[in-house]
Amino acid sequence: MKKGLVLALLFALLGITAQPAMAVSVAQAAPPASQPQDPGRTQQFIQLASGWTQAGSAGGEAQLTGEPNPDLVVYLTFDDGPDPKWTPQVLALLEQYHARATFFEIGYNVKKYPDITLQVAQAGHTFGIHGFNHLDSTKLEYEVFYSEIVDNYSIIADVFSIDSSLINSLTPCFRPPYRAIDKTVINWVEGIGYELSLWDIDTEDWNNKTPEEIFSTVIIAIQPYSVILMHDGGGDRSNTLLGLALVLHELTLRGYTFGQYCTAYGQAYTP
Repeated sequence: MKKGLVLALLFALLGITAQPAMAVSVAQAAPPASQPQDPGRTQQFIQLASGWTQAGSAGGEAQLTGEPNPDLVVYLTFDDGPDPKWTPQVLALLEQYHARATFFEIGYNVKKYPDITLQVAQAGHTFGIHGFNHLDSTKLEYEVFYSEIVDNYSIIADVFSIDSSLINSLTPCFRPPYRAIDKTVINWVEGIGYELSLWDIDTEDWNNKTPEEIFSTVIIAIQPYSVILMHDGGGDRSNTLLGLALVLHELTLRGYTFGQYCTAYGQAYTP
């Protein structure tokens, strides 16, 4: 079983389409074409995956079946997009694993890259609000806070004007930039009919974490209904992409599925 997982990860990282010894029910992810292949880094990933397989989870290798388990749902979320370079690559990885996610997009990025926002929606993902200007909510007057929410919502809704069926992907969820909240902000969010949407697992991909560190952070803390924070904008996300590929691969082998944290009706789960 361990050998099969390591081979599967190697095939995934190198983009080889042949099936390894342990079949998985979804296509395996490969690094985006724009990312150079590094034999040394690939070997590090193989050793890392081997270590995790050997250590196992609570149920040991028996859990690494690749069969979807309806009781093993986790939620991937991405902040600070859209970005014309990184968001499409995140979307490609999610599609390979039939994973759905919620994207907390910044209004001014949507204004610059509306076509990318449209791609996210057309791929079947949902959207939360992350503020038009990505400001610390605890330092704002109410009128500015309200404008941050409304303007962010409106710019995304405008993108969907070409296809009204997409409007249901825009949800009443607000993720405060920098996780900056206090009692006043909580009351404001509730007062305008939004839900405060935080997370359980911060991968710290925003803090220049390596793919191995991103992977380790998730696997150590993962449990059903975990909300995972990653980013598809705001900087160089090459490590995020490699870490995401590892996370998607490993959790899929463990039987996890990837749901939408936020829907048109609000949060599917509150951490």
